[in-house]
Amino acid sequence: MKKQTAMALAAVFAMSVAGTALAAPANPFVDVPAKHWSYDSINQLVKAGVISGYGDGTYKGDRTLTRYEMATIVAKAMANSDKADAAAKKQIEALKAEFGSELTNLGVRVDNLEKNASKVKFTGEIRERYEYSDDAVAKAGDTDKSVAKTRVRLYMTAPIDKNVTFKGRLAAESETGATDSTGTADNNVKLDQAYITGEVGGVTYNFGRQPILLGQKIIINNSGNNDGLVLSAGKDVRVTAGAYKLSSTNYKIGNVDFKLNQNLHLTASYLADDKDDNSNKYKDSAVGLNYTGWKNFAVTGEYAQNSADYVKNNNDGDKAKAWAARLKYKGATSAKGSYGMWVSYRKAENNFDPNKTNWNDFTDSVSWVNGMAEMNDVKGLDFGVEYALFKNGILRVQYSDLTDEKTGDVDKKNMFAELVYTF
Repeated sequence: MKKQTAMALAAVFAMSVAGTALAAPANPFVDVPAKHWSYDSINQLVKAGVISGYGDGTYKGDRTLTRYEMATIVAKAMANSDKADAAAKKQIEALKAEFGSELTNLGVRVDNLEKNASKVKFTGEIRERYEYSDDAVAKAGDTDKSVAKTRVRLYMTAPIDKNVTFKGRLAAESETGATDSTGTADNNVKLDQAYITGEVGGVTYNFGRQPILLGQKIIINNSGNNDGLVLSAGKDVRVTAGAYKLSSTNYKIGNVDFKLNQNLHLTASYLADDKDDNSNKYKDSAVGLNYTGWKNFAVTGEYAQNSADYVKNNNDGDKAKAWAARLKYKGATSAKGSYGMWVSYRKAENNFDPNKTNWNDFTDSVSWVNGMAEMNDVKGLDFGVEYALFKNGILRVQYSDLTDEKTGDVDKKNMFAELVYTF
C-alpha cells in the first residue's frame, strides 16, 4: 500500500484508541514488520475493529484496494463511529458519500442516501368484532340485538426534534351493511389523534388531539378526539394536569400516580367540565390501585363519585357513585399461544356518566350495541378470555352478566367477540 493512502486512512479512522498507549501488541499481520512506519496506525485500526486483513493473516499493503474493499472498511468505521472524535466523524461522513453506492450494495444503511426518505413510522391494527346485547337495549327503538363491525386504525409516529415527537392516528369503523344517506358504505374515517409530545426540564407535555385516561379508567379512558394540553412530571409520584375539549364541552383533569413499590400503584384522579351551575354533568373524583405482586396475576380496583349539579338534581340531591374491581391472569401478547383471562365486577349508579360518551373502559369492552353505557346504571360481573391465534393476532371474548343498578330487574346482558391483528 502506498504511504499516502495509509496516512489518509490513519487520519480518517483515528478512533479514541489512538490516544492510548498500545501495550506491545502481537504483530497483527505477518507482512507488516514491527518497525514499519504504518505499524502503529494499523494496530489502531485493528483494535478499533475497522480492518481485519485477509484470511491468510496478511495485510497486503502493497496492493491497490478495490472500491468494494474500501467500502467494507468504511462500513466497519461507521459501525465503530461512536469511538471516533469529531474530526474523524466528519471524515467518515465524507467517505459515506463517496462510497454510497458500494455501501448500499453491501446492505449498509447510509444516512445521506436516506435524507429525503420519510421519517414517519406507520403501525396499525385491524379489528373484526361481533357484539350482542339483550332485549333491554333493543327496547330503545332498535330491534337488532347484534351487530358486526370492522375497524382499522393506522398509527403515525415522526421525530421532530430531540425529545419532540409527532403522533397521529387515522381510524375508520363501519358496521356490516351500514350505509350513509347516499347509500354508499359508511366508513366514518377520522383523524382522531394528532398531537405533539415532548419533554422540557423534566416535564412531559402532550399538545393537540390526544388520548385521555385517568387512574384505573372508570372516570375516563377516551383514546381519541380530545383536543388540549396535558402536562406530567415526577417519577415515583407522577402528577398530571391538563385541559381538553371533547365535542362541544371543555374539561379539566388531574391525576396523581403513587408508586409505592414495583408491584403497587395508588392513583387519585379528578375530572370536571366547565358548564354553568346546574348544568355541569361531570365533577368526578376517584381513588384506585393496581397490584401485580402475585405471579401471573394483576388486581385492579377503583372507587369514584360524580358530584356535578346536574347529577344531584336528577338523583334526589345525591352524588352518583361507582366502583369496579378486576382480577386478571396473564395476558395475550403478540407471541402465538399466549393467553389471558379475567373476571371483574362493576357497579355504577344512574347518571354517573350522564352523557354516556366518556367511553369508560375499565372492563376492556369498548362499545356496545346501541351505545349502552359501560358505567351508567349498571351492575354485574364480566368474564373474559383472550388468546393469540397467530403472531400479532389476538382473539378476545367477553360475556357480561349485567342488570340495572337500582332494582336489578332490567336485563343488560352483553357479549362481544373480536379478532385484533396488529402490523
